[in-house]
Amino acid sequence: KEAAPKKEAAPKKEAAPKKEAKDKKGKDQKDEPKEAAAPSAEDLEKMKKDKLKKVIKEGGKRGVEIEGAADMGGLQFFCTSVDLPEGDLDLLVESMKAMNAKSDPTEEERKGGSGHIGKMIFSAGAERLAVVAYVPEAKQGELSC
Repeated sequence: KEAAPKKEAAPKKEAAPKKEAKDKKGKDQKDEPKEAAAPSAEDLEKMKKDKLKKVIKEGGKRGVEIEGAADMGGLQFFCTSVDLPEGDLDLLVESMKAMNAKSDPTEEERKGGSGHIGKMIFSAGAERLAVVAYVPEAKQGELSC
Protein backbone atom coordinates (compact mmCIF):
# COMPACT_ATOMS: atom_id res chain seq x y z
CA LYS A 1 0.00 0.00 0.00
CA GLU A 2 1.19 3.47 -0.81
CA ALA A 3 0.70 6.38 1.53
CA ALA A 4 -1.79 8.94 0.31
CA PRO A 5 -0.22 12.29 -0.53
CA LYS A 6 -0.60 14.89 2.21
CA LYS A 7 -3.01 17.73 1.63
CA GLU A 8 -1.61 21.20 1.96
CA ALA A 9 -2.68 23.04 5.07
CA ALA A 10 -5.17 25.81 4.50
CA PRO A 11 -3.67 29.27 4.99
CA LYS A 12 -4.38 30.70 8.44
CA LYS A 13 -6.89 33.50 8.61
CA GLU A 14 -5.84 36.70 10.32
CA ALA A 15 -7.59 37.38 13.59
CA ALA A 16 -10.33 39.97 13.33
CA PRO A 17 -9.81 43.07 15.45
CA LYS A 18 -11.52 42.78 18.81
CA LYS A 19 -14.73 44.68 19.30
CA GLU A 20 -15.08 46.98 22.26
CA ALA A 21 -16.42 45.21 25.32
CA LYS A 22 -20.00 45.92 26.18
CA ASP A 23 -21.65 45.45 29.51
CA LYS A 24 -24.89 43.54 30.06
CA LYS A 25 -27.03 46.51 29.06
CA GLY A 26 -25.23 46.85 25.72
CA LYS A 27 -23.41 50.09 26.56
CA ASP A 28 -19.73 50.60 25.83
CA GLN A 29 -17.67 50.21 28.98
CA LYS A 30 -15.10 52.76 27.85
CA ASP A 31 -17.68 55.56 27.87
CA GLU A 32 -18.53 55.21 31.57
CA PRO A 33 -16.10 56.50 34.19
CA LYS A 34 -14.83 53.75 36.46
CA GLU A 35 -15.88 54.07 40.06
CA ALA A 36 -12.90 53.72 42.37
CA ALA A 37 -14.68 54.01 45.68
CA ALA A 38 -12.44 53.28 48.64
CA PRO A 39 -13.68 50.38 50.76
CA SER A 40 -15.26 51.35 54.05
CA ALA A 41 -13.68 50.58 57.42
CA GLU A 42 -16.07 47.65 57.86
CA ASP A 43 -15.08 46.24 54.47
CA LEU A 44 -11.38 46.58 55.30
CA GLU A 45 -11.88 44.79 58.61
CA LYS A 46 -13.82 42.00 56.89
CA MET A 47 -11.11 41.66 54.23
CA LYS A 48 -8.43 41.40 56.96
CA LYS A 49 -10.39 38.71 58.80
CA ASP A 50 -10.95 36.75 55.57
CA LYS A 51 -7.26 36.95 54.68
CA LEU A 52 -6.22 35.89 58.19
CA LYS A 53 -8.57 32.91 57.96
CA LYS A 54 -7.03 31.88 54.62
CA VAL A 55 -3.48 32.35 55.97
CA ILE A 56 -4.25 30.14 58.97
CA LYS A 57 -5.77 27.48 56.73
CA GLU A 58 -2.73 27.51 54.42
CA GLY A 59 -0.38 27.32 57.42
CA GLY A 60 -2.31 24.41 58.92
CA LYS A 61 -2.18 22.46 55.67
CA ARG A 62 1.52 23.14 55.26
CA GLY A 63 2.09 21.96 58.83
CA VAL A 64 0.43 18.63 58.01
CA GLU A 65 2.65 18.28 54.92
CA ILE A 66 5.79 18.98 56.99
CA GLU A 67 4.72 16.50 59.65
CA GLY A 68 4.17 13.83 56.98
CA ALA A 69 7.60 14.44 55.46
CA ALA A 70 9.22 14.23 58.90
CA ASP A 71 7.47 10.95 59.70
CA MET A 72 8.85 9.38 56.53
CA GLY A 73 12.46 10.38 56.83
CA GLY A 74 13.65 11.67 60.21
CA LEU A 75 13.33 15.33 59.25
CA GLN A 76 14.37 17.74 62.02
CA PHE A 77 14.45 21.13 60.28
CA PHE A 78 12.54 22.35 57.24
CA CYS A 79 12.48 25.44 55.00
CA THR A 80 9.42 26.32 52.94
CA SER A 81 7.43 29.24 51.60
CA VAL A 82 3.81 30.28 51.92
CA ASP A 83 1.96 32.44 49.42
CA LEU A 84 -0.93 34.18 51.16
CA PRO A 85 0.89 36.41 53.68
CA GLU A 86 2.47 38.21 50.68
CA GLY A 87 5.39 39.54 52.72
CA ASP A 88 3.33 40.60 55.76
CA LEU A 89 5.32 39.60 58.84
CA ASP A 90 2.33 39.51 61.21
CA LEU A 91 0.42 37.18 58.89
CA LEU A 92 3.51 35.01 58.47
CA VAL A 93 3.76 34.62 62.26
CA GLU A 94 0.10 33.55 62.31
CA SER A 95 0.88 31.01 59.58
CA MET A 96 3.72 29.61 61.72
CA LYS A 97 1.38 29.35 64.71
CA ALA A 98 -1.09 27.40 62.55
CA MET A 99 1.71 25.03 61.45
CA ASN A 100 2.70 24.39 65.08
CA ALA A 101 -0.86 23.95 66.39
CA LYS A 102 -1.67 20.59 67.97
CA SER A 103 -3.33 18.35 65.40
CA ASP A 104 -6.73 16.97 66.40
CA PRO A 105 -7.15 13.50 64.87
CA THR A 106 -10.94 13.64 65.35
CA GLU A 107 -11.34 16.60 62.98
CA GLU A 108 -12.38 15.97 59.40
CA GLU A 109 -9.52 18.05 58.01
CA ARG A 110 -6.19 17.86 59.85
CA LYS A 111 -4.30 21.07 60.52
CA GLY A 112 -0.89 21.81 62.02
CA GLY A 113 0.97 19.14 63.93
CA SER A 114 4.54 20.11 63.05
CA GLY A 115 5.48 21.79 66.32
CA HIS A 116 8.30 19.29 66.94
CA ILE A 117 10.11 20.29 63.71
CA GLY A 118 12.31 23.36 63.33
CA LYS A 119 11.14 25.60 60.48
CA MET A 120 12.07 28.63 58.49
CA ILE A 121 9.27 29.99 56.35
CA PHE A 122 9.39 32.69 53.72
CA SER A 123 6.70 34.83 52.15
CA ALA A 124 7.37 37.19 49.26
CA GLY A 125 5.18 40.14 48.43
CA ALA A 126 5.45 42.77 45.75
CA GLU A 127 7.47 45.09 47.97
CA ARG A 128 9.00 42.93 50.71
CA LEU A 129 10.13 39.50 51.83
CA ALA A 130 9.20 38.19 55.26
CA VAL A 131 11.11 35.41 57.03
CA VAL A 132 10.10 33.65 60.25
CA ALA A 133 12.13 30.95 61.99
CA TYR A 134 11.00 28.50 64.67
CA VAL A 135 13.11 26.14 66.75
CA PRO A 136 11.30 23.77 69.13
CA GLU A 137 12.53 23.78 72.74
CA ALA A 138 13.89 20.23 72.38
CA LYS A 139 16.19 21.37 69.52
CA GLN A 140 17.37 24.67 71.02
CA GLY A 141 20.34 22.95 72.72
CA GLU A 142 21.70 21.99 69.28
CA LEU A 143 21.91 25.62 68.13
CA SER A 144 25.23 27.40 67.85
CA CYS A 145 24.47 31.10 67.91
